[in-house]
Amino acid sequence: MKAELNRTFAKLLNPRMSAGLIMLHSLLNPLKGKPLGAGEVREVVDRQMKERKVSKQSITNIARRLEEARIIDREKGYSVNYGYLISMLLQVMMDMSRRMDDLEDEISSLKESIGSPA
Repeated sequence: MKAELNRTFAKLLNPRMSAGLIMLHSLLNPLKGKPLGAGEVREVVDRQMKERKVSKQSITNIARRLEEARIIDREKGYSVNYGYLISMLLQVMMDMSRRMDDLEDEISSLKESIGSPA
C-alpha cells in the first residue's frame, strides 16, 4: 500500500502533471458536506467550547470568514467544501514534499562541502 501511495504521489509531483492536477481539482470541487442549520452548528460549537456559550453573531462572523476562505458554503445552511479542502491539502503536501527534497539536497551539499560522509 505504501509503495502504491508513493508511486501515485510521485506521479502527481511530475511537472508534466499540471493539467492533470487542474482536472483533479475541478472533479473535487463539487464535493460538499451535508448542509446544517446555524442552530445545529451553534449547538456543536457550544458543546466543544464547554466553558462559555458562543453568540449567534460570533457563529455568523466565523462562518463568513470560513466562506471567504472557500472552506464552507452558506447557501443552504452551513456545509463544508470537501473538494476544495482536499485540493488545498493536496497542494500543500506537494509543496512541502518539494521543499523537503530541496532541503535534503541542500543538506547533502553542505555535508559534502565540509567533508562529512553522507
